[in-house]
Formats: sequence, C-alpha cells, structure tokens
Amino acid sequence: MGILTRKLWRYIKHNMGQFLAVSTVVMAGVIVYIAMSSSYYVLSQSRDQFYRDNNFADQYFQVVKAPEGIVKQLQMIPGVKSITGRTQRDLSIIKANGDRGTARVVSYSLPLEKELNRLTLVEGRYFADNRGGSPEVVLDPKFLAANDLAWGDQVTVVVDGKEVFLTVVGSAISPEFIYAMKDSADILPDPMLFGIFMLENRQAQEILNMPGQINQVLLEFTPGADQTQVVEEVKSILRPYGLLASYPRRDQMSHAILQGELDQLRSITIFLPAIFLGIAAAIQFVILRRLIRAQRTQIGIMKAIGYNSSQIMLHYSSYAVIVSLFGALAGTWLGHMLSGTIATTYAAYFNLPGLTGGHNLQAIISGLLLSMAVAVIAGVSASRGVLNIKPAEAMRPEPPRRSGQTILEKWVWLWQRLNPVWKMTLRNISRNRGRFGVTILGVAFAVALLVIALFTNDAVDYIMQRYFYGGQSYDLSIRFNSVLPEKELLNISRIDGVQKVEGFLELPVKLNYGSRSEDEVLIAYPPDLTMKKLESDQGEPIRIPTEGLLINQRTASKLGVEPGAVVEVETLMPTGPVHYDNIEIAGEIRQLIGGGSYIDLQRANAVLQERNLVSGAMIKVEPAQLAAVENEIGKMLNVTSVISRQKELQNFEKNLESMIYSIGLMILFAIILGYAIVYNSAVMNYAERQREIACLRVIGYTTGEAASLLRRESLLHTVIGVGLGLPLGRLIAQAYVQSVSTDLYTLPVVIYPLTYLFSAIGGIIFIRLAHHVALKGIKQLDLAATLKNSD
Repeated sequence: MGILTRKLWRYIKHNMGQFLAVSTVVMAGVIVYIAMSSSYYVLSQSRDQFYRDNNFADQYFQVVKAPEGIVKQLQMIPGVKSITGRTQRDLSIIKANGDRGTARVVSYSLPLEKELNRLTLVEGRYFADNRGGSPEVVLDPKFLAANDLAWGDQVTVVVDGKEVFLTVVGSAISPEFIYAMKDSADILPDPMLFGIFMLENRQAQEILNMPGQINQVLLEFTPGADQTQVVEEVKSILRPYGLLASYPRRDQMSHAILQGELDQLRSITIFLPAIFLGIAAAIQFVILRRLIRAQRTQIGIMKAIGYNSSQIMLHYSSYAVIVSLFGALAGTWLGHMLSGTIATTYAAYFNLPGLTGGHNLQAIISGLLLSMAVAVIAGVSASRGVLNIKPAEAMRPEPPRRSGQTILEKWVWLWQRLNPVWKMTLRNISRNRGRFGVTILGVAFAVALLVIALFTNDAVDYIMQRYFYGGQSYDLSIRFNSVLPEKELLNISRIDGVQKVEGFLELPVKLNYGSRSEDEVLIAYPPDLTMKKLESDQGEPIRIPTEGLLINQRTASKLGVEPGAVVEVETLMPTGPVHYDNIEIAGEIRQLIGGGSYIDLQRANAVLQERNLVSGAMIKVEPAQLAAVENEIGKMLNVTSVISRQKELQNFEKNLESMIYSIGLMILFAIILGYAIVYNSAVMNYAERQREIACLRVIGYTTGEAASLLRRESLLHTVIGVGLGLPLGRLIAQAYVQSVSTDLYTLPVVIYPLTYLFSAIGGIIFIRLAHHVALKGIKQLDLAATLKNSD
C-alpha cells in the first residue's frame, strides 16, 4: 500500500461518521434508482411477455350484433394478421346472501390457442364444449377468492329477467383483465362486486340469446401495416351492424391503468435519484475543498518531495470515489432486494402472473456508473485547487481570504444589537457561503420530500371527503339492464325504508368535432338533483345547463374544443337506432375520479328522441332499513348492480392500504438526506472552529455557551431550510401530479396545514439530532492541544 493510500485510509478511519453519512446519501439514491428501475424492468418485461404469450389484441371493435361469418370477411383485409369474434355482455350476479354484483361475460372459442387474448389457467381447468349440459364458467382469481368460491360451486346470473346457473370449473387470467374494473367511473377494482366470467363461445351465445352472433371483434395487425387504413376498412364493414366503439390497445382500460403505474415508477426513477446524487456530489465537493485547505501545508510537502499535481489530485479525488463506491455497492444490494418486493406487490395488485426474475444488469451498471460519475466530477472539481499550491508558499500560513463587511454589518442598526456569538456565526457563514448554501439546499429538499410523502395522504383524504362524504348523500346506487321509463322508479320508492329516489341516465356516445371523434359517456341528472353534489376539482359547485354540455376537460383537449363550440353527438346504445344531435359546449369540468361529461336529463332524452328515460337511480334509505332495502332491490331481475356507498368507501380504503408503505419509505429517505447533509456540515464547522471554541472556553465561556456558537448556525439551517422546503414540496407535488395524471384519474394538489406542520417538525428533529451527534465531542475538547495546533 502506497504512502498516499495509507494517508487516505487513515483519514477515512478518523472521520468514519462523515464518510458513512455521505455514503448513505449515495446509497439512498442508488437504492431508489436500482429498486425502481429494476421493478419497472421486471414488470414491463413480465407484462410484455404475458401479452405475447396470450396474443393481446391491437384493436377492439364493439357492435350491437353481427353474424359470426363476418370474421372471415374481415380476415381478408390486407394488414390483418389475426382476428377473433366473440360476445361480451355485463350481467347481474345474484349471490347466495342476496347481494348483487356484476359479471362481465366474455366468450372464448375452443381451441384457445387460435384466439386473441388467450387465457392463462391459474387453477382448476378450462370450460368444456358441452352444449346441452350445465354451462361451465372460468372466473378471474380475485373474484373467486373474494367470494369464497370453489370448483363445483354454482353462481347465478340474470339474463333478460331469467336466472341462469353457471358451474365454476377454474380460474384464469386474460391480458385484457389484468386490472379488472367495470368502467372508468369505478377506478378501483372491487372483486366482491365485479368479476370476469369466461365461457365457451357456443354456451355464451346460447345463454345471451345470440346464436351464431357476436358483438365484439378483436384484431391483430401484421407488422408494418397501415393501421389507420385497416381500422377504417374494418369500421366500414361493421358499421351496418351497429358499430358502437373502436379503440386501440393503449385505450383499453386494464392496459391504460397498468401503463400509468409503470410510468409513475419511471418518473420516480428519474426524480429521486437525481436529488440524492446531486446533493451527494455537492457534499463531497465541500468536504474536499475544506480538506485541501486544511492540508495545504501537507500538499506543499508532497510536492516538495516529488509528487506531482496529478498524483495529489488523484489522491483527493479517490476519497469521493471510495465514498460513492461504498454507497453504490450497498445501494445496489439493498435496491435489488427492495425491487423484488415492489415488483411482487405490483404483480399481486394487478393480477399479473409469471414475473420474470433475475437481475436487471443494465440498471445495476447504470447505477454504478452514475454514482462514479458524480464522484469523479465532484472530486476533480474540488481538487483543482491543488494546481495553484506552490511548495514554498505552502510552508507559510495561508494568507487570509478576502474579507469585508457582510450584508448585515452594513445594516448598522441591527448589527450593533447582535451579541458577539451571533456576529461570529454570521461572519463564519459569510466565509463559507458555498457550504451553507449546500446545507440549506439539502435541508430544503429533505423537508420537500416529507411534504410530498404526506401530501399523498392529504390528496386521498380530500378525495374521500369530497367524493364520498361531501359529494354523495345517497345510500344505494343501482343500475338497470336497459333504459326504463322514470315512472318505474315508483316501485322502488314504495319499498319500506326508502326515503327518496332520484333517477339518472348514462348515455354512451361518440362526440364528433371536425375530423376528430372521441368516445364519451354523457351522465345526465335532473335539474333538482339533491343526492349528489357536483363540484369542480377546485370545489366550486357545478350547475348543469338545460341545453348545453359540460364536457370533461381531458375529452375537450383531445377533441380540441372550447366553450361555445358545437359538437355532434352520436349515440352508441346497444339497442335501438343511432341518433345524432348537435350540442353546444357550455363549459369544461375536471373530475378527480373517473370520466364522463354532464348533461341535463331532459336534454339527454331529447338526444334519444324519447322522454323521461333513466338507466339507474340513487336511493336514500333509513339507516336501520339499509340491509333490508338492499336485499329487496336485489330481488328485482332488471337491476344489474346495487352499489352501497358504505361498501364502496370500504373498498376504497382497502385498496389504499399499500400507500402506507410508500409513504413510510419516502419519509425514511427524506430523513436520511436531511440528517446526512446537516451532520456533514456540522462536522466540518466544528473541525474548523475548534480554536474559536477553545478560546471561548479559556476566557470563561461554559461548554454550553461555546457550543451555542455552532447551534446558532443550526438554527439558521432550520429556519431557512424548512422555510424553503415547504413551498418547494408543493411545487414538486404539482409537477408530480401533472406527470402521473391520466384520462381516468388525477390527484388534487391539496396539502393540509398539518402536513406542513409535521414536515417542519420532522425537519427540526433531524437537524437537531444531526447537530447533537456531530458536536458530542465538544465536552472532551483538549483546550491546550487545540490552541497549540497551527492548522
């Protein structure tokens, strides 16, 4: 081991706390990078492999009814690689306890190997082609588990007012139902009330009374095909059969939700590591600059005995490299362990089978190279001062740096009222502005991370208060299997315990504007609506105009329309003729959960050229009669779903339990960042000011009074760093929300005062703790040895 190497290891040994603190910051950055990058890699690779193995369709077409033979005609279109025709329909489930749910019945032709969106069997067996026998059904695993079903059990669905019994034979997963959600209004899955029912094609057609007919077409393009032209040709052939919708894979709900989550992982991969590694580079730069100034005489001796500037620069830069290497290796190991947990959690939540294991070698190499690049940049930048040190000049004490009055000294009235300790503190900050600025920056980012971690909880609580408590006063929400005259609601209002009933209409449409078109759901409410409070994302009440349309902001953006524009509305009802109408855009709305645009109930009926039709109702029930009313409504065969607001709230809270772990992880990283940077600043400050402290002790200051010289700088770190970190956290939260918002949901940027308070308290705690640990040796300070030291 060379002399310089021994010198370096001796310095690390004597300053192990500082070394570990900086390494921990690097480690945290690498942990986040490796964990998130590897999780993203594993999940995206597993998803893509699952898509390929199960032949996930590229394009979807929904029609009212079409003959099965149309599939052969569509197969002949140039650019079509494969095509599947099937039936799909939502039916009401009657559970053993009388509760209602919704089954999305999807048909599959045997053999499955030739189909798009093939199934992956989880347990049991596939359905058999036993026409004339008892219909067999394969369920999605989460519905099966949530409802305690087993092989051989029977489930009851309602088809056209008749009960049909299906025998459960297995569970399977399809690539289009990884995230099984009913529609965009139900952003969180509820396997208790919604499930995917997979049946053999002929049996499904028989049950749905659609012999030899299909209502959905799935398509896979050949590589290099003109997809736009192929879609238009398919639509022209399907249009006579009542074309209701056409959308690509990217708009398929399950895929869109999963892709949104993966995009969030990728955003975190860029954002958090950049903060940690940037702060680590700044800390290393400050440490090395201070070390080179402190060892100026030693550098002069090294040059005098033959070491050149490059060797000495390499010596000091090696410190930064060793710090980063130690942190990167520890971070890589911990990050890889954490990535497995994250990927497994996501896979279980999204029902994604077959995780591809192994190491993401690219992420590991990138993490190591990134941390090494940060170290080299910091080391070389800080050690460039070695070039200007002349051996002869280094033998003499370093000439004082340029000094002058600080800004506060020019404010005579204030400066004269400061005690000597405050004056020394402020002058020291003025001499070390770079270090003070880096510490303030690190504290600000640490506090900002605390704000971001707690902000998520605030946003979710705000949604719950607005969406479930403030925005809804009904107890039950029901949907019918078809549109009904509003007078049919009288049957429900007569049920014992029902206090009030208000109908609504959900109208699927296509909005056309110029050359653009977009599928949308018009949600129609009566003008005297009382059981649902409509508000914008800013909390302002929304009044539905009697004639115009309040369009969803994201839909308006896609169409390129603004208030005052007139759009063509094309109805997409599964039964009845297609209707067209022109409606003016009265305004835009931005919803926190789900989609849809608002329209007056009478105006929606006018679009259908009907009067007083509804597709569902909201019901207010006496609390003691809720279970009885829900059971009574469940007996009505024309009701497809009964949603209890209380159960919906419980499901919402259950789906958000995993958020606690991500919040805890973010808080931990914030504490690591804040503690490490404050500790390093305090250690360097103490090392440089030992002579001052010793002098104060000799002339009569107590240990506590002398230590206050350093604590006052800690106070400034607290006040300025926390003060900057709180608004910085809000700005970062706004940028984060903008990057992760999708067509299906967005988070409001709502930060409660308590969040700011807890973040500030957290910042104060880690600053005080770091200073306490860094200055614990002040009581053992050897005054005589310190005053004799010439450095």
